[in-house]
Parts: sequence; structure tokens; C-alpha cells
Amino acid sequence: MKRTSGLVLGGAVFVGAFSSSAQAQQFPQQQFPQQQFPQQQFPQQQFPQQTRQRTSLEMGTLYGVSVAYGAGMGIWISTEVGFDDPALFLIPPALLGVAAPIGVYFFDRPKLKRGVPAAVAAGALIGAGEGLGIWGYQVVNAKEADEWGFRGLARAEALGSTLGAAGGFALGYFQSPSPKSSLLLSSSVVWGTAVGAMFGYGATHSPQPYGVSNDGAALGGLVGFNVGLAAAAGLSTVYVPTYQSLAAMWLGGGIGFAASLPVYLLYAGDGGPPAKRGLIFSGVATTLGIGAGALFTLGSTDSADADSKPTFAQVHGFAPLALPNGAGIQVLGSLQ
Repeated sequence: MKRTSGLVLGGAVFVGAFSSSAQAQQFPQQQFPQQQFPQQQFPQQQFPQQTRQRTSLEMGTLYGVSVAYGAGMGIWISTEVGFDDPALFLIPPALLGVAAPIGVYFFDRPKLKRGVPAAVAAGALIGAGEGLGIWGYQVVNAKEADEWGFRGLARAEALGSTLGAAGGFALGYFQSPSPKSSLLLSSSVVWGTAVGAMFGYGATHSPQPYGVSNDGAALGGLVGFNVGLAAAAGLSTVYVPTYQSLAAMWLGGGIGFAASLPVYLLYAGDGGPPAKRGLIFSGVATTLGIGAGALFTLGSTDSADADSKPTFAQVHGFAPLALPNGAGIQVLGSLQ
């Protein structure tokens, strides 16, 4: 009886242990499908990382701008040192014109964030344009003895382009703007300068010769430069253009200016206002052409459109707005 009880007890313990072991081995098999679920999220986690890298087009633009920047800094150095010999004068521009793109190469190690190279290049160009505008306005308004001259131009370009590049880097590093936004800023200052110069020259007094009227063109160009820059900077917070839109705006501006040329035929007679007044209409037509190009391509998309939405807000379109005593236009969009 004791042996039988021992065998029964031992068998019960063995069966219980075998059952527990079998159940313990079955539990992980039931959890395998649950452990596989996170693997399905890997493609979604990797997609944003691919879009945050700078493009080859951005770097190509930055390399080109860096050559011009280095050569310009070399010209400034030669001017400050006072080299009169052309051979000596060209040495600093040649050295820095080669050193600057080499510096960009190491600047891109590791690879820069998306939008940084384009922002730096645009900032350098915009800063150089600002310096050129200030120098030009000073030269046409100052007395000959007080003009800044070539040394003042070199200083204005060196200071403006350096500050602009630094500002572009800060904006690109912290905001990662779309490269197309940087292109919009660069284009807007050109449009603003051209339109502002048209208004400035066309609005000058009739009897003034060109040597005096160009003061108005210089002032109008400088004001237009900064108005275009401010307008594009504000617009970039809610709108990122496509490359098609940018091309349409350039084309629209050219068509608008060309369409305004017949107005000068109306000044052919004697005794009327001077023909330079037609520049005012040309400025208006050019501006309307740029705006029309933007509106006609408002819904366009391109391959990088999904990677270039503004982080602050997005404009979806325009619609009429009924008011108690009239009508208006409302902007349809969404805040992020």
C-alpha cells in the first residue's frame, strides 16, 4: 500500500509538472502575433527621416554662391590692403574663391538638414543685394567727394553677404524651411527692386535730367527690395510655392511688362507728360502679372510638395465674402 501510494503520488507530481511545462511552452506561442505588430510601424517611422536630408540641388546652389562669396571677400581684402598691381590684387579672390567651396564641403559633413543649404545661399545673395542697394543709393545722392566709391562697395558686399549667410543659416537650422521658400525670397527681392525702380524713376519731376532722376530710381529700388523681402517672408509662413508656381510668376511678370510697352506710344506727341511716366504703369502691370502667375498655379503640386507644407498655416484657396454693405474676398485655410 505504501509503494502504491508513492507511485500514485509520484505519477501525479510528474503529470502536474508535465502539464505546467506544456502550458508554459504554449503561452509564448500565443504572444508571437502581438510581438510582430510594432514591426509594421517601421516604414512610417523611417519616412520622415528621408525627407529631412538636403538635396543635391541645394548643395549645388550653395557651392555656386560660395565661389562668388569667396571671390567677393578676396576683392574686399585686396581693396582694404590697397593692392594696385593687378597680379597681386587677384591673388586673394582666387585663393578664397577656391577655399570657400572646400569649406562648404566640410560644412556638409555630416550632411546638413533639409533647407539649410538653400537658406544660406539665399541669405548670402539677399544680403549682398541689400548692400548693393544701400551703396547705390548713397552714391547717387552724395556729393562726388563724399561718395563711398569702390572700397565702399566692397565693404557693403562683404558685410551684407556675411550677415545674410549667417541669418540664413540660423533660419535654416531652427526652422528647416522648404528650399522653394528660399527661392521665393530671392525672387521677390528681384521683383521688388525692378518694380520699385520703375515707380521711383517714373514719379520724378519732368524737367529733371537722368543724372537727377536716377536718385528716385535708386530710392525706389531700395524700398522695393525690402518691401518684396518683407512680403515674401510673411507669405512664406502660410504658403510654399511649387516650382511651377515660381516659373509662372516669373513668366507672368515678364508678360505683364511686355503688355505695358504700348503705353509709351501714347507719349509720342509734344506737350504732354514725359514718357518716363509710363514706367509707373509698367510697374503696375509687372506686379499684376506676378500675382496672376501665383493665382493660376495655386493648386499645383510637384514631387516635393508633401515635404514642403508650412508648419504654421496652409492656404487652401479664396472665395467671395458677403458683407452687410458690400462684398469682399475671404481666404480659406487651416492653422497647424
